[in-house]
Amino acid sequence: MKIGIIREGKTPPDQRVPLSPEQCAEVKTKYPNVELVVQPSPIRKFSDSEYTANGIELQEDLSDCEVLMGVKEVPVEMLIPNKTYFFFSHTFKLQPYNAPLLREILAKKIKLVDYEVLKDENNNRLIGFGRYAGVVGCYNAFRTLGIKSKS
Repeated sequence: MKIGIIREGKTPPDQRVPLSPEQCAEVKTKYPNVELVVQPSPIRKFSDSEYTANGIELQEDLSDCEVLMGVKEVPVEMLIPNKTYFFFSHTFKLQPYNAPLLREILAKKIKLVDYEVLKDENNNRLIGFGRYAGVVGCYNAFRTLGIKSKS
């Protein structure tokens, strides 16, 4: 299996990553049959060189990966057909602003694993960013309001 860590494409850009360079190296050690590559990114919290220093190859074209992992919604023009994607899609509550994303995912026969719906046997979410994701969301909302009110 080949896993690709995608470059975040949503605006405003997000520096978060699904796996740190150390976590990628750990995956390669624990699962030697798994190949893991990272798409280069100038905005990611960890630099490209941090990934390569941990033995992780950089690869621009991720079309040969079976699984693609990101954090935020993937812009529709970046979606590769017939792949499995892991990211926060903000579609499972039928958010209207992401209806085009969901339609494109279905049209391209993509398997979507939305972090927001991954739960354990007790129905507890497995992945979440908690309080700070809310703080960042509030900041972005107020910033957008400020920018729009200036025009």
